[in-house]
Amino acid sequence: MNEHSKAVLEACTGQLVALGMTRRRRGLAVWQMNDEMWGGIATQIQFMSSGMVRVIPVMQVVWEPVERLVAHGKGMGYRPWGATMVTRSRLVLPSRAIGPIEFRDTEVDGRMLDRFAKLATGELVPQILDMADERDILQFFLDGAGRGGGRAEHVLAIRAWQKKSLDIVEDYGRLLTAQTQEDNRSRLESFHGRLSTSEAVLEMLEHPRA
Repeated sequence: MNEHSKAVLEACTGQLVALGMTRRRRGLAVWQMNDEMWGGIATQIQFMSSGMVRVIPVMQVVWEPVERLVAHGKGMGYRPWGATMVTRSRLVLPSRAIGPIEFRDTEVDGRMLDRFAKLATGELVPQILDMADERDILQFFLDGAGRGGGRAEHVLAIRAWQKKSLDIVEDYGRLLTAQTQEDNRSRLESFHGRLSTSEAVLEMLEHPRA
């Protein structure tokens, strides 16, 4: 990534901070939506044949306690906003009414930054709030739970958090039956085993506000 692209991402992140979000790193700003959910707007760069640099926003939601449970089940530490610890992520293109966010080489056009801020407040934030619906998140992971990719593991973590209990035997049985590949079945078995025996998980579920 060249210096101009870095400057564009930094400037867009600064616009989000000016709107009240918190900078996590260049290209990512976040805000806490409630006690459990965080929203985030990440930005990626696309190099156009015209020489312009286009900013592609990515809407993100982190259901923090669920992601912590997933990390424990996988036997790894929880790293907030790590690449594998974002609950939902969706790339979005601006509507025609707003238009593309594009910068000429060597320039960071203030008009484009204003357009990006308008995109964030008018389109991205409302969609992120919609993405944070617990039922929709659970259904998203249920829909692909038999295809691997960590979806079944997320279902178990969500059910454990919703129940505040590891009494998820029925959920586990249905998910195990749904697996179509042995590798996915083995990963799910290992995940359930670690989740069920983790003292940190038990502490989280017994004292969810701690």
